[in-house]
Amino acid sequence: MLYCPKCQLLIDSDTDRCAACGSKKLREPGPDDPVLLLTADETKAIMIRSAFQENGIVFIEQDSGFGAPPSMLLGKPFYGNRNIFVAFRDLNTAKELLNGIGIADAEDAKLESSTPAPEEGSEPEEEPEPMSSRKRFFWRIVSAMMFILVVWGVVAAADFLANALKAFFTKGGF
Repeated sequence: MLYCPKCQLLIDSDTDRCAACGSKKLREPGPDDPVLLLTADETKAIMIRSAFQENGIVFIEQDSGFGAPPSMLLGKPFYGNRNIFVAFRDLNTAKELLNGIGIADAEDAKLESSTPAPEEGSEPEEEPEPMSSRKRFFWRIVSAMMFILVVWGVVAAADFLANALKAFFTKGGF
């Protein structure tokens, strides 16, 4: 396992890049490095917080995203998702504790063991190569231009329809 200090994620050692941010500055995790354990909603975060405090696991909580605006419109308090970080040395203990309180299943904690082994005689699937920064930039520009064209088309169609309705009602269509 390698550690991305920017994202605070553990990365498989067979890759040379962080899957989240693309950073190549991966290193071996230290015992005090904070590692993202999971992202949970506020109700689960309360359960996790109390379980970790009872068992003496040091953790960090951070807001993740903007939460749910519809809940605010309905007069409910603002609830958002929370990122839970633990020290690398406490990672396995925290996972076992989450399994014990029912937040994560044993299958979730052991994804590597649940992936099926390739059958004999079949070729393993190839992983797609990561895009170069130039290619990614090119596709971002193309995507932005396509989005602008789609918005232009919708606006033009709405304008045409509004003019047709206006002409229908002003020339005595009824």
